[in-house]
Amino acid sequence: MLTENDVVQAVSRYLEGEGYRIVSSLSTSQRGIDIVAEHPSTKKRLLVEAKGGTSSKEGTANYGNPFTSNQVKTHVSVAFYYAAMLWQKHSSEDAKIALAFPGDATHRALVEGVSSALKLLDVSVFFVDSSSRVTVLR
Repeated sequence: MLTENDVVQAVSRYLEGEGYRIVSSLSTSQRGIDIVAEHPSTKKRLLVEAKGGTSSKEGTANYGNPFTSNQVKTHVSVAFYYAAMLWQKHSSEDAKIALAFPGDATHRALVEGVSSALKLLDVSVFFVDSSSRVTVLR
């Protein structure tokens, strides 16, 4: 079960492998854009909002337990809103926006349900599997 921290770490490693420099990578105890990366050759910034599949906070009811389908729906909805907000706020800077989720069937199905809107906004999606491998939906 991947926490948001696991997703952030996996996507940060993936981006570094793709030549990006990680400007900042936040944990769940920090507020702000989860990953800010910059590609050295193009100078383009990538802003990533990440969500996990379980709570990362020990002592909470969901710690170590998978989120329900309704909780996943809420997280995907919030991430979609945040991506749209980032797009609006940073579009003049020519920044690229992306989302990152666990690669399970529930997250994939919900993202597929808004894939046309994500394409319109040019928002990429990173999916992280249980082995921390990252695949990209563009």
